[in-house]
Amino acid sequence: MEVIKMELMKADVTVIGGGIAGICAAIAAARQGLLVSLINDRPVLGGNASSEVRVHINGSAYLGNSPSYYAREGGLVEELKLKIFHYNPLYNKKLMLSLSDTVLLDMVYDEPNISLFLNTCVHETGMENGRIKWVEGLQLASERKFRFESPTYIDCSGDGIVGYQAGAHFRWGREAKHEYQEELAPEVADHYTMGDTILFQARDVNYSVPYKRPGFAYDITKLEFFDSIRKGLNHRSFPRKINGLGGLWWLEYGGHMDIIKNNEDIALELRKLVYGIWDYIKNSGEFDDVDNLILDYVCPIPGKRESRRFIGEHMLSQNDLTTKTHFEDAVSVGGWYMDLHANKGIYDEGPATAWNFVPGLYNIPFRSLFSRNIPNLMFAGRNISATHVAFGSTRVMATCGCMGQAVGTAAALCVKYDTDPAAIVKAHMGELQAQLLRDGQTIVGLQEPLDPYFADGLTIRASSQRSYEQLHPTEEISLEKALCLVLPIQTPVVESVQIKIKNRSEHSETLQVKLFGGDRKENYIPTSELKGYNLVISAGHDDWITLDLSCKKPEDDKIYIVLEGTADLAVYGNEEKMTGAVSFLYKPEEPSRLKKLNKSICFKDLLPSLDMYNPANVVNGFSRPYGLPNGWISERTEGQEWLEFGFASPKNLDEIHLVFNSQLNLEHFDDPIEPLIQDYDVTLTLEDGSESEIKVRGNYLSLNKHQVHAQAVTQIRFDFCATYGSPYYEVFAVKLFAPNNAK
Repeated sequence: MEVIKMELMKADVTVIGGGIAGICAAIAAARQGLLVSLINDRPVLGGNASSEVRVHINGSAYLGNSPSYYAREGGLVEELKLKIFHYNPLYNKKLMLSLSDTVLLDMVYDEPNISLFLNTCVHETGMENGRIKWVEGLQLASERKFRFESPTYIDCSGDGIVGYQAGAHFRWGREAKHEYQEELAPEVADHYTMGDTILFQARDVNYSVPYKRPGFAYDITKLEFFDSIRKGLNHRSFPRKINGLGGLWWLEYGGHMDIIKNNEDIALELRKLVYGIWDYIKNSGEFDDVDNLILDYVCPIPGKRESRRFIGEHMLSQNDLTTKTHFEDAVSVGGWYMDLHANKGIYDEGPATAWNFVPGLYNIPFRSLFSRNIPNLMFAGRNISATHVAFGSTRVMATCGCMGQAVGTAAALCVKYDTDPAAIVKAHMGELQAQLLRDGQTIVGLQEPLDPYFADGLTIRASSQRSYEQLHPTEEISLEKALCLVLPIQTPVVESVQIKIKNRSEHSETLQVKLFGGDRKENYIPTSELKGYNLVISAGHDDWITLDLSCKKPEDDKIYIVLEGTADLAVYGNEEKMTGAVSFLYKPEEPSRLKKLNKSICFKDLLPSLDMYNPANVVNGFSRPYGLPNGWISERTEGQEWLEFGFASPKNLDEIHLVFNSQLNLEHFDDPIEPLIQDYDVTLTLEDGSESEIKVRGNYLSLNKHQVHAQAVTQIRFDFCATYGSPYYEVFAVKLFAPNNAK
């Protein structure tokens, strides 16, 4: 009998797990020049985001409801989300998900430094002197056996199979409240985790299709939780429309069991529930328009939420998220609520989950992404060093992908300096953070200053500049519910602003004005009342009025103007968004949870006048709004606009990066990303008067990198030709990089 021969695969780093975290880790490492072995135990990439499991890639934007507003992650997660949307605009409707698999495969196959091993299960890990020496994997369908060797290993497998086999310290279940002083933790530690869910897809086939419940499935009308879901209690409710239904997230089970050991039992229980639920939908007579629906797809494997969590040099906890601990080794962000699901899932008598508030973006430290006792082991995804409570926020896939980019980039420094992750924290964090920022990673509060080589003698001009006012009122917005207009402010004091208001009654009405300041530049949260007063609006008034602001610039560089009135009072607004200036519905009982208005309150004549969208903003070191909008915006136009960089002396230029506005306030996209710049030209003028040009058509990414390798550049001109619908051109950042030997 032939024995399967072991094949040796050597690389600079081995990444275990092909979910979003593993993909980002592998691509980040490969783009830094490392040879990467990427191992995935499934036939497709994406993990819970794949067509097998079908969960959306959510993250710090919290479904577009983050109090940080401009909260969607940058970097590789942004790149893959924009690529998925570009090639598969139906993704957010959970259709054509196989195309999303293809996008992820294409991103990996596009990296020549990555060797991808699908359908390969890691079953053994070899150790030498306390370090991982190798991991072995079996590719069942091909009957091939591999041994993977590299100096560094990144476990993105979710369950942490390599770390577990290597003996890495880990936690399981819920920590006690006293361990990390977490208000949301139980008094006594236990082994409860969050459970699994199997999603499914319903589809209309335009003719009547009967359904007969299979013998193994439950008659859910006889189960103990039936009355609860029928009445829509505890977050467990059926949607009004079943066609296109992409599953029920609350159909969860297994958190009270060993989520790994009992995996197959949990999967069977979920299948019994899914097919029983579908029987109820189709045959109970309580749902309209279901005759033509079929159960088009049932995920073959459960989507798993939680199992092992490794212990790093720092265990991220609830207080790190709520007080936003400052980390010198910050490498990525999170922002999803602490979303803690019921221990027993569908069989739990309490709510399906508890949405515990997180005050916007927070940073995640590198020390939570490597093992405290296995020197050459890093991890990213749902197995990072975080308590159960903090994990409720960090576990979502976009956040996991950002952590993957961080450890993949760190792996390159481990190779460069022949060292381990712990040494990177002590000696090379600045270099790691600089590279992450260069690649678009979001780290709250960190700037990426322009190299002095380019800054010396630099002049920046633009064809036009948007004025800081929101004119053209097109609709009335009632003040029956309080509204909040948030205005970023540059000057030390602010005096007044005009808004247009209408009194629709035949008698005078009182407008209540309250001014607030905030204390976090990344947030849109009013935290301290500065002043308040009332204005009498005469009967039939329909014009601009002046609001007295007269206050010092708040700590977060924003003034919050709260307007309260009656149903007869209305302010004027429009649907035109202005980056930085944001309008909300204001809830005084929950001031930190401002609700989007999806309209903009019109304003003008802000005093003192502000130069908010100056072209010089594109080199201020920020690539997104942070306190101020931090970008250049052209005047309203139907034609071309331009930016122009001039140098006092010729410069050698290696790379140019452009960062455009891709609507960072959204989690997902259903419509064209209107402000994104689609077509543009870059023209380099050299010392001898010659020119070289780069033409870009059909761009769909926010971060655009151009290798130019040009000598003696005297001028760079950017001509912008088309957006995806916005009448303004917006550029957050222009980054210039010189060859290493240029200075």
